[in-house]
Amino acid sequence: MAWGLLTGLAIASYTIWDAHALRTWSLTPVSFMVGVTLAEVVFYTVALGRRRGELLGVGRAHWSRVLAFGVLSPLSYILVLVAIQTTPVALVAPARETSVVMVAVFGALVLREGSVAKRLVASVVVLGGIALLAA
Repeated sequence: MAWGLLTGLAIASYTIWDAHALRTWSLTPVSFMVGVTLAEVVFYTVALGRRRGELLGVGRAHWSRVLAFGVLSPLSYILVLVAIQTTPVALVAPARETSVVMVAVFGALVLREGSVAKRLVASVVVLGGIALLAA
């Protein structure tokens, strides 16, 4: 329960930050995404440390997946940022978190991770929370 609450707090924090940055500084979604990505590159480069070589191996072995993720992930973030600019955050935040449900279901049904029943029940609980937030 504590991890779920901490995750919810983190999600709320970065969603509010995104809205604040875009609205207060009149940034475009693309420029904000590029700035965030540059900060992430620095952070993750340092965090990888001596394991950077493993990253190259994974990139070579799974280049098509890495390429798809590298294109689709920033595009989805830009779409969220556009929505944040044009729609109340209280409506965007719940919709943004449907990805949590999709990943949990994908992990359970496709990757066979953990208990399928537990993941599906947890997904229904998250969907219920999303519905309550959107109401």
